[in-house]
Amino acid sequence: MSETKELDFPRYAHVEGHTDVCYSEDGKYLITCGQDGDIRIWDGIDDGDPTEKCVGSEAFAVHQSGDRLYVGDDHHTLQVYTFPKAELIDTLTRFTASVCCLDSSKDGKLIAAGGCDSSIQVVNKDTKSVMNFDGHKSPILSIKFDPLSEFLVSSSCDGTVKIWSVEKKSVVKEWTNVVPVSNAFQHSKIKCTPAWDPIDGTLLAIPFGKEIKFFQRGVWRELYTVHDYRLSEQDITVMSWSKCGRYIAAGTSIGYILIWNVSSQVIVLHAKCKERYSIRSLVWCPKNGVYTLAYCDEHGQLGLVENASLDDFTIDSANDEQNILMTDEDSGDNVISLEQIKHEAELELSKQRGSSFNNVDGLEIDDDNSNLSSKCIPPTVGFTVDLQSPFQPCSTPAHLQRRFMVFNDVGYARQTNTVDENVIDVDFHDNTIHHAFRIKNVLGHSIAAMCQEALVLGCESQDTTPSKLVCVLLNSWDGKREWTVDLPDEDDICGLAVTADWIAVASISRLLRLFTLGGAQREIISIPGPIVAINGSRDRLVVVHHCGAPIPGEQNLRYCVYKIDSRVEAICSGFVPLFPKSTLRWVGFSDYGSLCILDSAANLRILIKSYWSPLCCVDNTWNDTTNHYFVIGVNEARQDIRCILCKGSYYPSTTPHPFLNEIPWQIPLCDLNQEKGELEEKFWRSNIALSILPEEDGLQYDKELKTTFLKLFAMACKSGHDMRALELCKLIKSEQYLNLALKYAMRVGNSSLATKITAIIENEINVEDEPKPVTYSELFDGPSTSYNKNTNYISQQSQDLFSEKYGSNDSEDNNKESSSILSVLKKKQESELMNESNDIDRAFNPFKKKNGGQANISFSTLSPLDQTIEPSSDNKRKSDLNNSSEDIDLTNKSKKPKGVSKLSSFVFKK
Repeated sequence: MSETKELDFPRYAHVEGHTDVCYSEDGKYLITCGQDGDIRIWDGIDDGDPTEKCVGSEAFAVHQSGDRLYVGDDHHTLQVYTFPKAELIDTLTRFTASVCCLDSSKDGKLIAAGGCDSSIQVVNKDTKSVMNFDGHKSPILSIKFDPLSEFLVSSSCDGTVKIWSVEKKSVVKEWTNVVPVSNAFQHSKIKCTPAWDPIDGTLLAIPFGKEIKFFQRGVWRELYTVHDYRLSEQDITVMSWSKCGRYIAAGTSIGYILIWNVSSQVIVLHAKCKERYSIRSLVWCPKNGVYTLAYCDEHGQLGLVENASLDDFTIDSANDEQNILMTDEDSGDNVISLEQIKHEAELELSKQRGSSFNNVDGLEIDDDNSNLSSKCIPPTVGFTVDLQSPFQPCSTPAHLQRRFMVFNDVGYARQTNTVDENVIDVDFHDNTIHHAFRIKNVLGHSIAAMCQEALVLGCESQDTTPSKLVCVLLNSWDGKREWTVDLPDEDDICGLAVTADWIAVASISRLLRLFTLGGAQREIISIPGPIVAINGSRDRLVVVHHCGAPIPGEQNLRYCVYKIDSRVEAICSGFVPLFPKSTLRWVGFSDYGSLCILDSAANLRILIKSYWSPLCCVDNTWNDTTNHYFVIGVNEARQDIRCILCKGSYYPSTTPHPFLNEIPWQIPLCDLNQEKGELEEKFWRSNIALSILPEEDGLQYDKELKTTFLKLFAMACKSGHDMRALELCKLIKSEQYLNLALKYAMRVGNSSLATKITAIIENEINVEDEPKPVTYSELFDGPSTSYNKNTNYISQQSQDLFSEKYGSNDSEDNNKESSSILSVLKKKQESELMNESNDIDRAFNPFKKKNGGQANISFSTLSPLDQTIEPSSDNKRKSDLNNSSEDIDLTNKSKKPKGVSKLSSFVFKK
C-alpha cells in the first residue's frame, strides 16, 4: 500500500472558480483558463511572466493541438488562437450557451466541443463541416475521442455517460446515475472525465463515485474495477490516463490525488494537497518518460505532481523476485501477485501483436476474478431504444439558467434561474393590450403556455409538494387574477396548452386533463403512449405521443387532433413523419388551422387534408450550417414561416432580445435551379394555398396558379413533350384553364394535342357534381369553411384548384353559361341552323350568295379563335313594307357573322 504523500503548495493561476489546464503537445508549456476570462501560457510552473490573453468574461475550457489553441468561453463560441502567441484567428463554431469542454482527435483534424446548452458539436477544422450530437438533457461536463476516432464518450450534468458513434452520430451505449444531477456546469461538483486507453482504445475507464470501472471496447462489458479504501469519504471528480497507457490518475472532492497501475490494478501514489480544495482539472505531461501531473483546484490554483510513478518503480525493483514466488493467498496489498503479473504480461503481449479487443469474436472472462482466461464467452448483441423526452413547443431547454419558457405570437415568458435570483419575466409584443410583469418563481415552474387571455405555469413534484398548475388570468372580468390546482401524487406535468376557452394539461401518467379558463375541471382523456408534446389553437388541440417500440435510432410517434367546444371529439389521427434518425422539434397549428411539424433535421411539414406535405427545410435558407431557425408560426396567405435566427445554436438566447424573421416556403422538388423546377415549385405552392385559404385570400394565388400552368404547358409544347402537356391538363381539371390550353395548342398547330384536350373538356362537362367527402382541413371552423346544417356536411368556401366550378368572377347570369370553346361552337351551329329554318318568313332574295362552308359547319372546320355568336332570327327584323327603312338601319348596325354575305340583309318591297 502506498503511503500518503504531501504535495507542495500550488501557485495562483486564476480567480476562484472553475479552472482548466492542459499541456502543449510537446510538453513544454502549461495552458490554463479561468473565471476571470483570461488564458495563460506558462513556461513551467515557476514562470513569473506567462503569456496572457483576455478571451471574455469567463473561460471554461482550453485545448492545444498542432499550432492552434482552442478556447471555449462565455461568448458561446469556440475560438481559435495561434500558439504560443495567442492571437485570435477564427471562430470555429457557435453554441447557444457557453462552451465548457474540448477535445481533438489523434490526428488533430476533428475538434469536439460540448456546451452548456446540452449539445455536442464535432467540427472538421479544414472543411468547417459540423456534426451535431443531441441526446443529453443538461450541460456537457466532458468529452473525449478514442484513439481511432470511431467513438466519442461524453458525460453530462443529467447524470449520464454516453458513447457516440462518430460516423452514425448515434448513441451506442449509455450509463445512468453516474454523477449527481445538476443544472449548471459551474454548480456540478463532479466533472466526471471518462478516458480511453491512449494506445489503441481497447479499454474505457469511467469514474463511478468512489471507484473507476474499466469496460471493453465494442461490447462495453465491465472487466474490472480499481478503488481505494481512503475514498470512503470523498468522490472522484476528475480522471486522466497517462500517455504511455500504464497509469491512471484521479483527483477527489477534498484535494487528494491517486494513481493506479492499470495492468496490476495497484495504487502507486496517494497524495494530498496543502490546501484541501476540490480538484477541477487533471492532466499528464505528454513527454515520453516524464511522469508529471498538473492539476488545478476550485480556487484557481495550479500545482504539479512530479515523479508520480516513483513508488511503482520502487515496488517493482524491491519485490520483483519475491512476488514471482508468492500466490494470491500470501500476497498483500503492497505486493504484486503472480496472477497480476500474468495478467500484465497478457496485456503487453496482445499489444505487441497489434490485437484489439474490438476484433475478438468472443470475450474471455474468468468466473473468479473477472480477468482474461481461456474460456470464450460470445458477446451478446443488443440494442437500446432512446425515446424522445417530453418537451414544450416554442420553449428552450429547461437546464439553461436563462431560457424562454414560451415564445409565441402573443409574447414570451423568460425564466432566470441563477444563484442570485429565480424569477419569470412576462412580456408581450403588443404592449397596448397587456403590460409586462414579473413573477417570483417560488414553486420552481419549468413549463409555461400563453395566449392573450391567460398565462399557465406548471412545476414538477418535489419531495413533499405535488405538481402544481397555476393560471394567471389576463382579462378577468370578475377581478379574480389567479387560481391553482394540485395534481395527484406521483403525477407530474409534462405539457401545457391554453386558448381563450380551455386549458389542457398533459402528465407523465399519460392523461390529458382539461380545465375551463376559470378553473373548472372538464374531461380527462387517456393517451395510448408516453406524451411527447401538446399544442392548441382556437378549438383545436394536438397531442403527439409514442406509439410502440421504434427502430433503433428512430422515433415512432403518432398525433391526434381533438375538437374542444362544449364537448370533446377526436377528429383525426395518424403517424408523425420524421426524417431518418431525427426527433420532433416543434408541433403547432398555422394561422389558418393547418397542423404543422418540424423535426430536428429542420424539415417543416404541413397536413393537407389526409396527407403530409413538406414545405421547406428551414435551415437551408442560411448558408452557414451552424445557424438554425427557431420556428414560431406558419402563415399560408403570405406563404412564409415566422422564426428566430439562432447563430451557432438551435435555440435563441435571451440577451439580446431576439427578433422575428420571415422565410419563404420552398417545396423540396427536383431541379429547383432550372426554370421547369422553379415553375413546378411555384405551381404546387399555389395549389396548397388555394386548398386552404378562403376565397378572398386566395385570389392572388388563383392568378399565380393560372399563369404558372400556362407557362408549364407552353414549355412542354415547345420542347415537344406533348404527353407532359396533356398530363398537366389532366392535373388542372379546370374548364377555364383547359380552354386557354386548347387555344394555345390550336395556335401552334398541334391538332393531335388539341383533340385530346377537347376530349378532356367534354368529359369534364358531362361529369355531374357530386358532394365532396369531409376532409381534415374542412373540419376547421375558421374563416375558410362553413357548416351547412341542411345537408349535414361541411362545404369549403375557398376556391379549389381541382373543382369544376372554379372559374372567373363574372355575374351570376354569365356563370350559368359555359365559357368553353365547345359550347361556343355548338351555339354557332344551332344559330346557323335556326337562321336557315327562319328564311321562309323572309322575302326571297334572288341575289343572295350560297356559302358552302357556312352550310356545312363543323367543329373541325371552325377556328377555335372565332367565338362570335350569330344573333338569332327572333332578333332580326320582319319584312314589313311600311318600316323597311328602319329595318335596314337596324340591320346595318348589327354584327354579321363571318362567311355571311351583306346581300342577305336586303329585302324587296311588295
